[in-house]
Amino acid sequence: MPKLSENKTLTTELLASLFMQLSRLEESGIPAVESLRLLETTDEGVNKRIAKMQRLLSSGSSIADAGFNVGIFNKTHRALISAAESCGRVTAVYKQLTKYYEDRLLRLKKIKSRLYLPVLILLLALLIKPIALLVNSEISLLDYLSLSLGRFLLIAALFFLAFKLTSWFKAIYHRLQLSLPKVKGWVIRRQINEFLMILAIMLQGGLAFAEALPLAVASIKNTMLRKRFDAAIKISHTGESVTTILSKVDVIPAMALQIIRTGEESGKLADALLHFTNHEAEMIFIDDDSLAEWLPRFFYIGVALWMAASILGY
Repeated sequence: MPKLSENKTLTTELLASLFMQLSRLEESGIPAVESLRLLETTDEGVNKRIAKMQRLLSSGSSIADAGFNVGIFNKTHRALISAAESCGRVTAVYKQLTKYYEDRLLRLKKIKSRLYLPVLILLLALLIKPIALLVNSEISLLDYLSLSLGRFLLIAALFFLAFKLTSWFKAIYHRLQLSLPKVKGWVIRRQINEFLMILAIMLQGGLAFAEALPLAVASIKNTMLRKRFDAAIKISHTGESVTTILSKVDVIPAMALQIIRTGEESGKLADALLHFTNHEAEMIFIDDDSLAEWLPRFFYIGVALWMAASILGY
């Protein structure tokens, strides 16, 4: 199992591994307290959390509450597992969460793997460009390092700063995401599908729609997008159909609403919605894979043009 320091949020990789092991142990019929002792981890921080969770379980706490109180489960996990415990569907929920985090981890790993070569190409370009000046004694070794590694570190620092700025100025960043036409569609499609998938897992785990809706909405990362669900949340306890309630949200796809209506009428809303979101997730993965394949090519062309311009003296 991946390492994790005690005071950090659990990573996607850790969550995928954790829920996979929990689902297998739960399926084998091993009691929850014993299951926790069998979890494989080499990290002292995680071991401490699991030990605390064991003690809470032994004192009569539920799995959901114990995991939440020690920081292993978040609010969404807690609601899902709590509902699953009450209706005996804990294994099914663990499996759904395993699939969710494994798919997410696969996408992240694929994107990261495609970024390694472009970063290496950029580093080589920065190292090669000023080498002629060094060989001709036009610059010192210190100047060469400043023009090559110094620029690379500056670019890395700017990317890091840009990443941090999105955290420091969330409202501005989220508003910007929904202001740029191309970015807007990209963000909405992915975050809404993730919302619907979490909602489906909650419903399948036995949680009532009125309780599941605000929890699923809370999983939407863009705060501006999240606000569009306010009207739906307000009427979620009125007894209206799920289709009627979610139709108040203008970013829910028409196809998704049709699937929800059909699922409600057949009494299989959770299964129908989960099938739809899994299919949509596959389409999104294909799009992301294509984007990850083409972006480095544009980057290589940019680096090649930059080096050619430098050689020609522009």
